[in-house]
Amino acid sequence: EAVYRAYGADHAAMQANKLLSLVFVFDGRSVLLGLKKRGFGQGKYNGFGGKLEAGEVMRACAARELREEAGLSVPAAALVRRGVLNFHMLADSGMKGADGTIASRLEVHVYSCSLGDAEGEVAESEEMAPRWWGCDQVPLGQMWADDAHWLPHVLAGGDVLGDFTFADQATLVSHSLDKLPPGAMQLDEQRTRRLRVDHLVYGV
Repeated sequence: EAVYRAYGADHAAMQANKLLSLVFVFDGRSVLLGLKKRGFGQGKYNGFGGKLEAGEVMRACAARELREEAGLSVPAAALVRRGVLNFHMLADSGMKGADGTIASRLEVHVYSCSLGDAEGEVAESEEMAPRWWGCDQVPLGQMWADDAHWLPHVLAGGDVLGDFTFADQATLVSHSLDKLPPGAMQLDEQRTRRLRVDHLVYGV
């Protein structure tokens, strides 16, 4: 899960200095979003997620953040990989990298899961106020500016790879996006795992 693809020359030239998870919970044609109550992204609706901690793999990070922010416990294996989004923040992102400096490059790994795979009750946390939305009624005007470009495709079942550049937390100045068919990111993850096993066993 620590293997990341490159998404064009711009991304190849820069290495993310903050890795994050993002999880969307579905219940039929409804999706659970949280209103951020403080910190980075305050006042915006989003999925649930956060920073990768030392020693974590990304799925464990996603499961932990969902539990902490929305009260739902989901096995890491039940999380479906849906995309990777890279962000270049030209102004202060409000997030610090591992070395304590302001993180201007963020790499977000997107997952989804079904409410049926979760245990517990949806609950408000210090960080997020959860609310269910119809998949065709999500409040894009109250979300990050990039969401309008990729989230509808994910809500419709597809996967995504994207790069986004923000002048500040409100202004998207450029982007590129690959809209992938359903299951593409899962297949890519499985292929990556097979390559790792082949390398360990056969040295290829």
